[in-house]
Amino acid sequence: MIPAPVPFYILCGSLGAGKTTLLMRLLEHWKTEGRRAGVLMNEAGSVSIDGPRAGTLAEQVMNLAGGCVCCDTKEDLSWGIAQLVRDHGADVLILECSGLADPAEVVDAVTDAYTARLAVLERVIALLHPVSTDESHSSAYVTTQAIRCADELILNKRDLYVPGHWEGFRSSIIEQNPYARLWETSHARLDAAELLAPHTAIKPTAPTNVVFGTSRLASVQRAAYHSIATTVPLPGPLNRQRFLAWIKTIPKELERAKGYFRFAKEPELQEFQYALPGQATITPVTLLDEPQSALVLIGRGYDVDRLRADLLATVEESPPSA
Repeated sequence: MIPAPVPFYILCGSLGAGKTTLLMRLLEHWKTEGRRAGVLMNEAGSVSIDGPRAGTLAEQVMNLAGGCVCCDTKEDLSWGIAQLVRDHGADVLILECSGLADPAEVVDAVTDAYTARLAVLERVIALLHPVSTDESHSSAYVTTQAIRCADELILNKRDLYVPGHWEGFRSSIIEQNPYARLWETSHARLDAAELLAPHTAIKPTAPTNVVFGTSRLASVQRAAYHSIATTVPLPGPLNRQRFLAWIKTIPKELERAKGYFRFAKEPELQEFQYALPGQATITPVTLLDEPQSALVLIGRGYDVDRLRADLLATVEESPPSA
């Protein structure tokens, strides 16, 4: 029996926002629960600085040097996940991204058809704090990506900022991502169990304020939670014409789609790739280890249920048995 994939968490955000402090809190929580946590550290240098600290609480820590997540590091990430799960028995995984790593690239890497056999993307947690205006272009871009991808937005270091500055900072974050849960903290202090609890389908009325213990009305309308990555298993071969018609209905909010499947009455395995601004490719491939037929949809703000239903409607109906 193939074991179920383990939950995978991405911890990302601004340089100096307190990601390692939060990582240690999460590891303490998992250790208390008896979980075997595996940690991947994506640090900017060739030597891990924070890894030894995490190693005091984690089952195993692996360093992905280089800071960014590029093609080579994606392969390292997949290899690291396999090592942590198969060799060290990790039953929960977390990747701490450097302030230079694009979280969108990590989401793309961990939803690879083969990596997804071992780990399933559970949550993207972004830790942020008001940064100076002289932040480098690359750091600002990565911070923006972290905000956009996040399921949990943790605004940290509130104790260091005057109310007017903080309110403006919070409003700007909510405008960039109205879907994530919002937390306001100092010293990354929050209840790890509450942070890791499942999202509800109920539309939140206000962000959580864990500093003062009371809710505070948001100045920007919040939206219902919307996961950035959705996997749609395909129970059979697809009807080519219906699938080509489905591609034309992909909404602009869908940034990325990928997967493997077969067309009815065609022998080849097909690889599908889609990326904005609307470029889609369907390529016959030969693989020794064929993955499950499925598509991964990455994006926010579109009708997930409708797009999934329309995709499943492209599955070829089996002929009635004689």
